[in-house]
Amino acid sequence: MSETALEREMAPKRRRMMEMIMTLGGLKEESVVPLSKVNEEIANLKSEIGPLTENILAFPSSYFDQFYETISKSDLIAQIGDKGILNEAIVSLESAVTGIDSEGLRGLLEILRNTLNAKTVTHETETSGSSINLENELGSISDLVSSIEEVVELHVKTAETEAQAAIEELNKLIDSFQDILTEMESDYGVELDSLQKLGTKTRYGPFLRAAAQVKRGVREERITPERMKELLSDNLVIEFQRGVMMFILNNMGSKTAIQLATLMRASPLVVQKAVVSMLQRSEVEMVGLDENAPVFTRVLGKQPDTTLIIKKIAQQLRGIRGSIEGKNLQIVDDSLSRLDTVFERLQILGEYDESPLAETITTLRETVDSATEAVLGGQLSERSDDLHLLVSAGLEAFTRFRLKITLEKGPNLVSGFNVYGEKLDPEVYRQLMDTYLENEMERGTLLILIRELGAMTAHDLAEKTNIPQDRVFQHLLRLKRDELLLIAGEAHGYVLYDVPRTLSEAEVTIKTVTGLALQLSQASSDLKQILGDLKPQDIGRLATALEVFSKALEKLTKIEVSGTVVGATVLSSVEEKLKSAVLLTYRTRAKIPSTRSKVTLDDLMDIDVPSVLDEYRDQMGYAPILGFGTINWEQAKCLGCKSCEISCPEDAILLKPKIEIPMFFEFSPESIEELPSNRALFYQTVRELATEKPTQDIILEKESPGFGTVEVDLWLCVACRTCVRTCPGPDGGALDLELKWSLPEVVRQMTTEH
Repeated sequence: MSETALEREMAPKRRRMMEMIMTLGGLKEESVVPLSKVNEEIANLKSEIGPLTENILAFPSSYFDQFYETISKSDLIAQIGDKGILNEAIVSLESAVTGIDSEGLRGLLEILRNTLNAKTVTHETETSGSSINLENELGSISDLVSSIEEVVELHVKTAETEAQAAIEELNKLIDSFQDILTEMESDYGVELDSLQKLGTKTRYGPFLRAAAQVKRGVREERITPERMKELLSDNLVIEFQRGVMMFILNNMGSKTAIQLATLMRASPLVVQKAVVSMLQRSEVEMVGLDENAPVFTRVLGKQPDTTLIIKKIAQQLRGIRGSIEGKNLQIVDDSLSRLDTVFERLQILGEYDESPLAETITTLRETVDSATEAVLGGQLSERSDDLHLLVSAGLEAFTRFRLKITLEKGPNLVSGFNVYGEKLDPEVYRQLMDTYLENEMERGTLLILIRELGAMTAHDLAEKTNIPQDRVFQHLLRLKRDELLLIAGEAHGYVLYDVPRTLSEAEVTIKTVTGLALQLSQASSDLKQILGDLKPQDIGRLATALEVFSKALEKLTKIEVSGTVVGATVLSSVEEKLKSAVLLTYRTRAKIPSTRSKVTLDDLMDIDVPSVLDEYRDQMGYAPILGFGTINWEQAKCLGCKSCEISCPEDAILLKPKIEIPMFFEFSPESIEELPSNRALFYQTVRELATEKPTQDIILEKESPGFGTVEVDLWLCVACRTCVRTCPGPDGGALDLELKWSLPEVVRQMTTEH
């Protein structure tokens, strides 16, 4: 590149942008790592990893054979009570057996199918013609709640024990932090390193990111020593304290602001301010009161299913208490009070082991469902028996109760007046009830299907029920808002919806093993395909496939049946080989650019960065997107005044002595009328005197005020809009910032001698 090009230094923001593009495109490495070296590294990897992958690909089949042999001698499958879990496991295994040749997987699939069929037949036999005794159903609720209270009490004591164990680590953390604060005035650079190292113990992401950004800014000389001192003593210290708060909430459970301040040896005012900011970040939430003080806990990614189920059971009990009396009412009120306490304690616990509660919670839910059905059956009049039978076929118990209230209260609105002296028209009531009954019937049917068959998508539910998919989706959203459903992932691009479930240890084991079987099956197919013809661009896929094996191996080592780890010998025999294969892959990936073959300079000539979304432009203005704009020039509005050239802070815009004379004949009459009279007259005169439309531009020997062509050097432009704002042209000016980066033009600038 010429000396002129070297002198024209790119704007800092644009330079960083181009370095990012070059790095991501693999263009920097391309000149460093020759193709022969890449091929050599690929050949070495293939020869070294080949013997290892033979054992890796063989281990799933051996493991699942041993797993099948183990469960055949136990009653593990018989302990699975949720047909949805069985159905989900069967679907996973049906796909897994196509990729893993294992007699054990096929045998496990057959056992699960037989178990599901047996449970379906048993359920149909038990439910045909059964009658429900309300007093007997309610009588067992108190004992079930007592069992739940005992387990929750054990959970609370365990949490308290773990909290005590964490106090020693917390005190060391606070002591080290105070030492850093004491020494901070002497050497800010050293103390920044010490604080960053100490912050890793809290594992608080915002602090770690902020510390890394400050260090990088200091290293790149973008942050002065004085500014670094301010950031360290203010921002980073506060972020570290937030990290300590999160450490406490993670390891010691929910706390009030006063309790946090005591444990942190900090001012309550400092803690309260930190709590407010963490509430705004959705990192903590208030879950109750300790006397009059709010209790805070960390926000969970997903609330345990048991907590949601207990909340739903309490809602059902509140619903039926208005329709019972005497001893039954006393039982329900007592159970409600105790369940509310249990719910509050579980909310404060946050995460906990749900399996000890699984069987009791399932029994309690079934009991409350039966009691609700008994209340409904006893309260409906004879005239509504047919309706009751119809609704019972499709409605889940809780929604059944909501329907009952509507049936009871609705007729009163027709026969009498409401508090405003209004009476409901019978025809309007009939139409409302028809719509309401239809909706409730459909929602209940969806709940029953999901509970029986496991997590399902709106698409699957529409096919099974013949309800239009858009209406199914509306029902699912309503049920989720009522906390009767939760999102359980996705399948084939559709969201999976499921009812809250509490899994037993046996159900967790089968769910985990069958899910891993499906993952290993897919990873095995990918691994065979990749190793068949390994190319540089496949290194990432190879690493991903091996990571699936590695994570599956880690999870399988925790699978126990009857207190014994299943397939321990098989797992230990492949562990070192898998680690070696992963290590070799990542080493090779580091030696050759994984993005090498994705893009070249020629490819970049055909790429255009998409426009920034309008909502971001509206919310953020232009400052955050500096460097990502393209200046468009409209000659019909240009006055040739050079205001843009004079005002540009980067010297990125020039008025070149060139007249694009063919464009004069493209100007619309409206645009000419908006120009100053002398310029409009000039354009009109040229157009009228011409005998034919010119095809070439006019190059002037020297600059002529009022004439020329505006050119923007995107090598230098940072899209600051200064030229756009200062342009005095009519109707908003001759310049406009288009919120996109014309990458082909920038590449042209890069590859052209200046």
